[in-house]
Amino acid sequence: MLSTAEILEHWAKHGRGPVASVFRRAATSAIGTYGAYVGYGLMHAALREPFRGAEAFEPLPGDGLVGLPDTEKTFVIDIAAPREVVWRYLVQMGYGRAGWYGWYPMENGGRGSADVILEEWQGLAVGDLIPDGPRAGEGRGVWRVVELERDVMMVLFSRRVATDGREIAAGTATHEPTIECSWAFVLRPTPRGCRLVVRVRVRFLAIDRGLSGRVLRRFFDLGDTVMEWTMLGGIKTRAEHARDPDASRVPPRD
Repeated sequence: MLSTAEILEHWAKHGRGPVASVFRRAATSAIGTYGAYVGYGLMHAALREPFRGAEAFEPLPGDGLVGLPDTEKTFVIDIAAPREVVWRYLVQMGYGRAGWYGWYPMENGGRGSADVILEEWQGLAVGDLIPDGPRAGEGRGVWRVVELERDVMMVLFSRRVATDGREIAAGTATHEPTIECSWAFVLRPTPRGCRLVVRVRVRFLAIDRGLSGRVLRRFFDLGDTVMEWTMLGGIKTRAEHARDPDASRVPPRD
């Protein structure tokens, strides 16, 4: 028998009529997605803070892309799978691609994330754009690949207007609320597989520093922190599961 959450998820994804359509648009919007992660974080305290170990203070590729960041966060997870397996899940990430592997079932336009390797997205290269939303084709919400070393590291960068996702070229002046962000993924071999280290560096430009601005930044920061942890967990589950040739699907989410 389906749970209430599963019934709601099915209706949100496949329901017809104006109410379902409005709910689906709200649930798949940036505010709706981050709001869902904030709510999930309120129920899971361990997901609300980034990694605090020694690796949080080590330099990583991409650190120089965002100078004087307002926020720097590091996330670390051990995965019992070789780097080359984890790598294949990393390079296929993105909206309309494999998704982001997080907890939220309405990610990726309501389709959720892929559980398997998608060969059509394995040819990622420096300079490529990874969509971050449904309007990426219009230059609204994309990640640019700036560094890439197979099975070792991937660095993404974005500089976008906070209100509509419009991309603004690096180094150009902006008078609109803008978020400048680097997102690095580093794979380190371990005796049992590999260790995935992720770093996010964010700088807010032309954004109100008053109470409303602080609340907005805290909202997105908390939502992003929860998303990062569940994304790492999703990658770990998929990569370790892929080593089992008899497995047919990824285990259900918590």
